[in-house]
Amino acid sequence: MAAMIEIIPEQPFEEGVEHGKRIGRPAMLARTRELLHGPYLRDTLGAMTRKELAQTVMSRLRTPPDFELYPELEDLYPERVDFIRGVAQGAGCSLEDAAIESYLTYREEIATWHHQYQLQLEPTHCSGIFLKGPDGVLGAHSMESESPACPPNYRHRKPNLHEWTRVLRPIRARLTLKKPRTGYIEGWGVTNEKGVGCFAAASCGVLLDEPIEDTWPIGRVPLLRFARNADHLAELYCRYNLFNWERASLLYADIHGDAVVVEKSFRRIGIRKSGNADVLWCTEGYFESPEMNGYLRAKRREHLERTGKHLGCEDMQYATDCGVRFTHLGELCHEPWGKGYKHIRRTLADHSPFPRAICRHGSPDTAAYDRTVTQCSVFRDATHNRSFERTWVPWTKFCCETLEEVVQYPHIPA
Repeated sequence: MAAMIEIIPEQPFEEGVEHGKRIGRPAMLARTRELLHGPYLRDTLGAMTRKELAQTVMSRLRTPPDFELYPELEDLYPERVDFIRGVAQGAGCSLEDAAIESYLTYREEIATWHHQYQLQLEPTHCSGIFLKGPDGVLGAHSMESESPACPPNYRHRKPNLHEWTRVLRPIRARLTLKKPRTGYIEGWGVTNEKGVGCFAAASCGVLLDEPIEDTWPIGRVPLLRFARNADHLAELYCRYNLFNWERASLLYADIHGDAVVVEKSFRRIGIRKSGNADVLWCTEGYFESPEMNGYLRAKRREHLERTGKHLGCEDMQYATDCGVRFTHLGELCHEPWGKGYKHIRRTLADHSPFPRAICRHGSPDTAAYDRTVTQCSVFRDATHNRSFERTWVPWTKFCCETLEEVVQYPHIPA
């Protein structure tokens, strides 16, 4: 049975009022003082007088973006301003106080990201694939990360594979979707209203050598609110490259069967398209487009120089293994398995030897930097607007041993 959908309009001002009521004026002012004295802002914004800070923030708030260069912001800018106005009313404070707290929170967030990526973080091994075949347009995401500590009496074992196609457990869902004043609902089940969706995001942490762009009061731009198809989504990503500062390989596809991988590292971006092959894939820690591949290699060499490590260290073994896994995933995508449900399930349940395996179980004989477990294995059918998911039950059942949970969403309006 399809999920029930209730559509309500987005109301930025009213949502701001509710947010302001939850925070309250005393807590908002206390948060502002805390941010101004914090390690990331005290030497810049914290060094300003209150008058200088207020003039800077209010000038930013009242200056519209360049709508000719960024036409979508003509929709977003008034909504972001209305939200802050609502916060001020709900909290019982001035617009100036609400704007300053909003701006400082945003600056704290991007400063935290910048400092976090001065060193490379612990790796994971996520991956994504796209297939177009007789069952429709399919996309999958295998999410791997380091697992929590296992119980002392746990004994590692080989998985007892569950038959992927035998038992499907339907999940009924009631969705409340917010309809923006302009644009499309971003999450109409698997895709947006126009049939464009994100099917996978494989992280790719690299050294960050320059500040993140300050785009307040806009902040991030919800691209799926405006994307008409996969190519248009790629165009929007390039246009709003400095607004959305992920560091990942993001796999998008549309119901027409076109797909793109957006390889993104803060200020830099590369686009890969599916072309006529009807397959596309991406993995954690690896960029394939020439410009992003060269950038990533250079940043990894810089990491070695900073830390005094050598080319054979675990960091570089991890980087090499990401490349091996990328190649193996491409091999699986091109196997003659039909490019349908059976194909995508066989790929997600792949147990090839380390380091190629897609489904991972973190065995003791695996390298220390790769003791990851597949936390979630999910694939989505854009053509029929349904999703299939398996989740790891910690230290009880691996993903490949659990039942598949299925959600059937209503027909995509497009």
